[in-house]
Amino acid sequence: MKTVTIIVTTKNEEKVLARCLHSIQKQNYTPIELIVVDNHSTDQTVNIAKQYTKKVYNKGPERSAQRNYGAQKGKGDYYFFIDADMQLQSRVVEDCVRAIEKGKEAILIQETFIGKGYWSKCKTLEKSCYTGTGDAEAARFFTKQLFKKVRGYDEELTGPEDIDMHKRVMKYTSFGRVKGIIHYDENISLKEFLEKRYYYSLSLQKYLDKHPQAKKGEFRFIRKAYVKNWKILLADPIHLVGFFILRVLEGIQALRALRKTKN
Repeated sequence: MKTVTIIVTTKNEEKVLARCLHSIQKQNYTPIELIVVDNHSTDQTVNIAKQYTKKVYNKGPERSAQRNYGAQKGKGDYYFFIDADMQLQSRVVEDCVRAIEKGKEAILIQETFIGKGYWSKCKTLEKSCYTGTGDAEAARFFTKQLFKKVRGYDEELTGPEDIDMHKRVMKYTSFGRVKGIIHYDENISLKEFLEKRYYYSLSLQKYLDKHPQAKKGEFRFIRKAYVKNWKILLADPIHLVGFFILRVLEGIQALRALRKTKN
């Protein structure tokens, strides 16, 4: 059996990390190598991680560098990158390996989104529209050979690094698709959300320089996934209102960040 290296990136994740790592521990596939790459946490994240694996490292400044560092340390044949706020269903690793064995080199894993608090639920409503459409989805499971071929994640990107990686991988392979991730969006205030969106948008210009065609579809106010899944949106009118408010404010934050990076 080939080894799967699961790389979890963390930063002050004490509230959610045990749930994530426990779900990795309960996978029905072996062997699994678990690596946690922390980014200078000031809470109990590192102590929790050490209860599940000896391979706990410290690396920054952001997720892309953390993921690439974890891959450098990993000994597995396959790399699986997940976030601390995710929970894996027990068969997801096995399903990914089976898909790889059928000739795929990268796997898209369908996520079920669960939000806590109004604004988080508005965001999960949006994300639910993307599921299965290929829009705003990105592979998380790769062969080591493919990962090295594309030279890993772009460490100059924070926010769009997943989609950038996905687009570069597309040049070499088609994607397999499995189910098996529950993604929890913790309760977050509108102010916190907008600050986070602005921060992630600071590398947006670099992403657009690499993928100029993205301007035509990815940054439309009304995306194709919304039209395709209009029934999902209309079924939740309370959060649909917040969803559109977030889309407007998100656009404003992106424009602010773009102006800053151009000056």
